[in-house]
Amino acid sequence: MAYYLLLQCMVNYKEIIKTCHYSILIFNMLPIYPLDGGKILYLLLSTIIPFKKCLKMTFVIGVISIIFLLILNYPNIHLNLIITISYLMYKITKEYKEIEYLYNKLLLERYINNYNFKNKIIIKSPHNFYKNKAHVIRENDKYYLEKEYLEKKYKKIQKNC
Repeated sequence: MAYYLLLQCMVNYKEIIKTCHYSILIFNMLPIYPLDGGKILYLLLSTIIPFKKCLKMTFVIGVISIIFLLILNYPNIHLNLIITISYLMYKITKEYKEIEYLYNKLLLERYINNYNFKNKIIIKSPHNFYKNKAHVIRENDKYYLEKEYLEKKYKKIQKNC
């Protein structure tokens, strides 16, 4: 009899652990930027949308997901959910404020490291850089290579320092 009760407890324990693992997996795959699902969403969007717009869209989708999460859990909101959502909103707003910094970091990395991208694209503004493509910038019927634009931008900075 005691063996049967112990075995029953072990089965319930395994089910509880299994449920916890799946819950963490599903939560981590939500399209909220600090989570893995948000990073996967960002990587997918970055293939078709310019870098800045991709970041903004990822953050907006994250906020919408958080609001949806709140609506789904409205009847039984607990302290741990409030703390988790508060932290996620803090991270999203912090990252949103750093979009210009992240964009300049992307440009500086491209300037320092000579990446050879297979895909090339013509863009109208230097603010529409894609993360995974080489660019030709068109301004007033003139075309500039990405490398020329970046050298011009960072040479000015070097001279001022």
